Amino acid sequence: MLMEAVMNATEVRANFGEFIDTVVREKPQVVKRNRDFIFATSLSMMRFLLSAYELNYEYEVDEDGRYAGSIEEIEFIVADGANLEELRANLAHHLMNYAHDYMNEYQRYFNAPNTKKHAPYVLRVLLEDDAESVASMLHGDAELE
Repeated sequence: MLMEAVMNATEVRANFGEFIDTVVREKPQVVKRNRDFIFATSLSMMRFLLSAYELNYEYEVDEDGRYAGSIEEIEFIVADGANLEELRANLAHHLMNYAHDYMNEYQRYFNAPNTKKHAPYVLRVLLEDDAESVASMLHGDAELE
């Protein structure tokens, strides 16, 4: 078990460079300070771990020909666009704003029952480099696209 290889925070401080090298090049580490435990991993490993959290959107075409959609996993993120590409870009923009708000008020969002489950999706979004890469994370119904 990972918890069997827990490192003491004092040991980590004394060997911080080695600790970072292990986390980045070898494997995640668990650090204990008093009663608190911290899980440390590299960004590439975090991206891999969060890759299972897929973001899906659904949409419909309005009477005026505009595409209106929402993200299934974060239901209150909605947008519209003249076409699917614009819809996805707008959804990505709203998703990025939400992710930043979530992190800025993490305790409030994480402790609220209706938004707690958004945490892994938020982290996944924040690991992306730009709006285009966030938009590429959004998957729609392939039959309709």
